[in-house]
Amino acid sequence: MATTVTANRKPIFKNAKAADILLEAILFGKKQEWYYLLSFVIMPDHLHLILIPESKDISHCMQSIKGFSSRQINKVLNRRGTIWQEGFYDYILDSEEKVLSRIKYIEDNPIRKGIVINSKDYPYSSIRYRDETDFKIFF
Repeated sequence: MATTVTANRKPIFKNAKAADILLEAILFGKKQEWYYLLSFVIMPDHLHLILIPESKDISHCMQSIKGFSSRQINKVLNRRGTIWQEGFYDYILDSEEKVLSRIKYIEDNPIRKGIVINSKDYPYSSIRYRDETDFKIFF
């Protein structure tokens, strides 16, 4: 599992265009077979992902997602500056139970933050993109 935060916790992804760009970057990496994508949620000021590195290690996966999204968001929103805090936090999920628990945590994040009542109503969560993730391969 990887978590990364926007610079100064700025809620950049409240902007649908910015969130769409990040979503595109996440799905692009999966299509390129950089990783298996199990779960994600794009929150206003952070991103959670559960991925299994395939052709790139986790550092390169995160660097690619963050780098592409930063360049595109700045271009599309006609802005300059840093989008992301440096680095990311990663956690090893070493059992099916931990993976499933973290998927539930990730997909319920918008509920806990009071953004939606039902996690299926949140547009930037893997719960809405189950067919575009690798969830069914593993579970």
